[in-house]
Amino acid sequence: MNSSEYLEFYHEISDSGLPVFNIDVEVRLHDVMKRLIAEGLLSSANPVGKGGLFFSLLRAGLPSGFGFDITTDAEVRKDAFLFGESMGRIAVGVDLAKVDEFVDLMSSLKVPFFALGHVTKGEIRIDDDSFGYIDKMTPSN
Repeated sequence: MNSSEYLEFYHEISDSGLPVFNIDVEVRLHDVMKRLIAEGLLSSANPVGKGGLFFSLLRAGLPSGFGFDITTDAEVRKDAFLFGESMGRIAVGVDLAKVDEFVDLMSSLKVPFFALGHVTKGEIRIDDDSFGYIDKMTPSN
């Protein structure tokens, strides 16, 4: 949560440490992404950055009008899971026909991953709660 927009704007804490950065983890992540791309296992990839996972998914879906239905990790505080800006995370899309191959490769590479959810036709759902539709998520709507 350190140095996140969420911490600054929601909790009004602007003086916090930087998120942990580990160059070895980042290099490994990029190597894994190159391998996933070379194997043709990804239909999309979006780094989790400014605003955290929620806003990364929102930015990915806005151009096409797609939404998402995700389940958060019960072992992580929900606000940290959705709005934390820690390094080393990429949300990837995998075609249903390639999920087993994706899981097998990630497991063989001993890379931690989390099955987040799926793309919707526009609805935003988190832990079975609806937050409306993506076409209503911009200031002009």
